[in-house]
Amino acid sequence: MHNRVLLFVNPISGKGKSRAIAVALARRAAEIGVVAVTLEPESAISVTDDLQNTLGKSDFDAIVAVGGDGLVHNAIQVIATTSTALYVVPAGTGNDFARSNELLATDAAQILDRIYGKNASLVDAGRIRTKSGDRWFGQILSTGFDAQVNQRANRHRLINGKMKYNVATFFELPKFKTINYEIEADGVSRKFSAMLVAVANGSSYGGGMKLCPMADRSDGFLDVMILHPVSKIELLKVFPKVYSGSHINHPAVEFIRVKKIKITANTIAYADGERIGNLPIEIELVPSALRTWIAE
Repeated sequence: MHNRVLLFVNPISGKGKSRAIAVALARRAAEIGVVAVTLEPESAISVTDDLQNTLGKSDFDAIVAVGGDGLVHNAIQVIATTSTALYVVPAGTGNDFARSNELLATDAAQILDRIYGKNASLVDAGRIRTKSGDRWFGQILSTGFDAQVNQRANRHRLINGKMKYNVATFFELPKFKTINYEIEADGVSRKFSAMLVAVANGSSYGGGMKLCPMADRSDGFLDVMILHPVSKIELLKVFPKVYSGSHINHPAVEFIRVKKIKITANTIAYADGERIGNLPIEIELVPSALRTWIAE
């Protein structure tokens, strides 16, 4: 142990909540003899470079990401497959990475007690291969209808949480058309029409939407959900059920488990709420790629 932690903070997350948590963490760290270095990225463009540069200057016992899933996504780009451990403090809109860890405490003493009192665990991560390079994700990669909803939801800066996605769904649905997909899942090719195809490493996204409630970040598999064509009225009935996970019993919903999948379609992909880009893309499961703290 070096008795140093890096507070990786998105200062605008939670309307200032993240910065307040970071200040409390730094104060508590000083009380117990831990040096807390705070990093607030200068811009969204430079965030991964800022983190990489900071990690290159010193050793830390942990990165403490104080923000939402977007901040976590950026951290994963830098620390995947390294020995650097990540603790996630939920201070954003979605907080699904923290929710999947069942660690939702924001109390400074509790957070530091866990970091210095419990060992971090190894969990899986998803690696995305695109024409522009590789990306990592911790939770869920989505394509099709939900990716388009995600894209629209990101424009609603004044609406947070579940309501943001509900509003985006309402506006996106009227113009949505079924998508023709081609996938190659662990070497097996299929063609079909669908509303969406999502690839899950974690169980939820979008602020608690349990898209793949059976997904486990330590089982060595990705869980793929396919929503086959349904009417728009039926989609309105099915989509809200993802908050409880009860959509898994709908006859148009299919799940498969894979280690590697290629998806080709005329649509876009989002992962951890961040835009990945246009398909085609390849996704593979990388076992034990991340060190993070999880509930026992």
